[in-house]
Amino acid sequence: MSTHPSIADRPIRLARKSTQGIIAGLDMWNLTTLAVSAGIAIISINRWGFPAFFASMPVWLPLAVAGLAQHHGVAFPRIAAQWLSLHVRRALGGTTTRFRPERPQIAGTVNLPGRLASIQVWDTDGQAVAYNPFSKTISITAELEVQGFLMLEMPERNELSRNWGQVLAGFTQRDGIARVSLQERTVPTTILPARQFYADTVTRRGLNPDSPVARNYDDVLDQSESFAVSHKNYVTLTFDLLKLQGQIKNLGGGKTGILALARIETANVTDALRAARFDVRKWLSVREWAALGRTAFDPEYLAATQNRAQEDAGVDLAAIGPMALDEPKGKNGIVRSDSGWHSTMWIHEWPRTETHVGFIEPLVFARHPNSGEAVTHIFSLVLTPVKTRSALKRIDDEKRTWRTNQRVKAKRNQQDSAADNADWDALVDQEQSIVAGEGEYRYGAYLTVSATSEEKLNSSLAGMRNALTRAGMEPQILYCQQAEALMVNALPLGQGMK
Repeated sequence: MSTHPSIADRPIRLARKSTQGIIAGLDMWNLTTLAVSAGIAIISINRWGFPAFFASMPVWLPLAVAGLAQHHGVAFPRIAAQWLSLHVRRALGGTTTRFRPERPQIAGTVNLPGRLASIQVWDTDGQAVAYNPFSKTISITAELEVQGFLMLEMPERNELSRNWGQVLAGFTQRDGIARVSLQERTVPTTILPARQFYADTVTRRGLNPDSPVARNYDDVLDQSESFAVSHKNYVTLTFDLLKLQGQIKNLGGGKTGILALARIETANVTDALRAARFDVRKWLSVREWAALGRTAFDPEYLAATQNRAQEDAGVDLAAIGPMALDEPKGKNGIVRSDSGWHSTMWIHEWPRTETHVGFIEPLVFARHPNSGEAVTHIFSLVLTPVKTRSALKRIDDEKRTWRTNQRVKAKRNQQDSAADNADWDALVDQEQSIVAGEGEYRYGAYLTVSATSEEKLNSSLAGMRNALTRAGMEPQILYCQQAEALMVNALPLGQGMK
């Protein structure tokens, strides 16, 4: 994405997804499948002659067709591999998880399926530090104060956006930052504080609770309860401990050095955000960190956590995970956990035309098409910093690919397409932005929609699709990988779908 600070109200253009592939629009999955198909055909005809060539046609011909096929820009062989993986896991019992409370567990680890069970969450000065022993990373999460952003005038939005872009650009110049994850969560909430304030006012002023005015006010509160929602924004920074091992050693080494590093980075990030006019409301404690996972897996538990006093905020780390996790048979786009039904989508297309800061507003305020209630969702943007040299090399490689594809089309007497020209313009625009000092990130966006029943989930998905259309974004449900996708969004670990 590129912005131009000289013009306050100029729209922005998001970098489009390239359609060039490795060659002729085909990616590695396509080319590998085509190579296997060609290998079978060549071996058959060379070893056994034309009879074997035709006899093996039912094998290599479908592979060749599949190698050329794509769906929403995703290679068909990759989709087939994911479908096969799901059914293998189902045959081995890997699509159903049940928590056993009596089973021994290492202190500090979390109740989560698969490798995530090895995640350790440490406490340092009241702040949660999540350690992943497999990727050798730590993650820290902050809740941001961004109230009223969508109510600001466009010049103010653009200024804040430029400030945020400078913060992100700074992260790309630092060693050790593996990922930056931005997350927006919209969940139902209660108006208990408003009810308590009203009750205290009635008592303090000696008002008549049975008066017509008081009864009307009670009715307003009751009607508002079902429409009360909470919008919260988080940023998670994930650090690569292998790249920072020298600094960790100087800070004492081991866990002591890692926690000292987390405290230093917390202060650095807080200062950077404040300089950009973004306030950090708080760095999440262990209990608050665990509550993000618990309430995502068990939506009916939201009210219990929201009404707790500050000293009891969140949940115990042992209660973070689901008691049950199922990927229903025959429903490859849904996963069920405790009281929640979830469907996670990947945003594969962003606005293709110039847009404005805050274009995801319809997504944030998405509503059920029938009841008008807010759609419970988690929207995550996972950013992986790219060094300037690597970014420029990537652009050079893609330019060579573009030129190769153009030569191939010229030999076939094919005309240039608007999509090809748009790819070239996007590469030039990205190169100019990087040379001008803007950082680059590889990014993936994921959207989890949740509900307390399958029927409500279907209604929520319909409302969210309408909102995505208004925002100019196109989603694709992550079929056959819903459990993994839910974990990516539910837990602030800075993960992505690798």
